[in-house]
Amino acid sequence: MNIRPAINSDVDAVFAIRLKVRENALTPAELAARGITRAAWPGWFREGYGIWVAQMGDDIAGFAIAVPKEATLWALFVDPDFEGRGVGSALLKVAENWLFDKGCREISLTTDANPNVRAHGFYERHGWILTGDANDGQVEYIKGYIDDADGFWSDEMLDRPV
Repeated sequence: MNIRPAINSDVDAVFAIRLKVRENALTPAELAARGITRAAWPGWFREGYGIWVAQMGDDIAGFAIAVPKEATLWALFVDPDFEGRGVGSALLKVAENWLFDKGCREISLTTDANPNVRAHGFYERHGWILTGDANDGQVEYIKGYIDDADGFWSDEMLDRPV
């Protein structure tokens, strides 16, 4: 598996994966209503988003998008044909490290509020903490930068706005 920065020509593969997922699935119309379109893709690069794809052979197996201005992991999706191979974990690590390297000390993401969605266990296994904040059927998770000098991330960080 090769995790690499996305390029303009990856747009079709990324959108194909986004439309193929089984959980947190949205139709093209629902994505467009949220401003998630192929036409928006070049702007995400210009705005400084971090966008990566996981490539396995000739196939794009997953993608991640992070927004440093918002300290947010905005998207992380794996093609269902490649689930269970570490694609999501590898993409998550790259996106987290990139956000922390950009100076973010507390990062967030949202996912479906349904507790049966697999994303909950996935993010919790990777050290993300559910805040309890919910909006429009989504819940928020946060993760803090671990300062090597202190060696830990304190619970008081949960009380700070993201």
